[in-house]
Amino acid sequence: MAVQPPSAPTLSANDRTVLAALFDPEAFPSAHSKSRNTAPVDRFLPSLPQIANSNLESLEKQQKELVLRLGQSEGAETAPKPELESIKNELDSIVSAHPNYASAYLNRAMTRRLLVEAQEGGLFSAPSSNSLDQIFADLSRAIFLTQPPTQSTPISPFSARILRTAYSHRAYLYLKASEIGVAIKGMGKTELEDMASRDFKTAAWYGDDVAREMSVRTNPYAKMCGEIVRNAIKEEREGKV
Repeated sequence: MAVQPPSAPTLSANDRTVLAALFDPEAFPSAHSKSRNTAPVDRFLPSLPQIANSNLESLEKQQKELVLRLGQSEGAETAPKPELESIKNELDSIVSAHPNYASAYLNRAMTRRLLVEAQEGGLFSAPSSNSLDQIFADLSRAIFLTQPPTQSTPISPFSARILRTAYSHRAYLYLKASEIGVAIKGMGKTELEDMASRDFKTAAWYGDDVAREMSVRTNPYAKMCGEIVRNAIKEEREGKV
């Protein structure tokens, strides 16, 4: 008596969508981006608890002027080196005078990055290793100064903006290093992808929708699960199971 092959399971459209989103995140990033879990934001909280609002207003005005100077040429990426140096020096002075002012660290990290890319022939080239450490240090300091004690602690919209920008910038650096095969602090491709995914996920928590999709695309565990399922389906179709 011949043994009948098991019938294929019947899946609803919703089941198929869920499985696709779980095991093939690169094909269905939008399924995850619809998850809108974000940090509790309270617009009545002080913008930056460590900085008095009276000081913050003048400091933010300075930051906006510096950012405008970055974009006065064809774009920040093409800003003249002397101008980048001048802006970086001004940010150094602001950080020295206001060491708890997170925005200055965030903008200095970007300015350092533009300087490295303009002067040293690439962000991850050998001469830039010390500069890269300084960029990471600035981003980490900006995060430290604004990070709430718990995820459920409400934060101001201003703090949320700093956090999502700093985490996204750091995630980009991890991801870029993994793509070109450069180790950072002893971390190889897999570890860097994992770090990028974590930072993108945190940036998403603070309101960055692009980071929400990137956290799925760079999640090594999700990729592994997807590969296992795709291989299993392929072997079943080829009669190897």
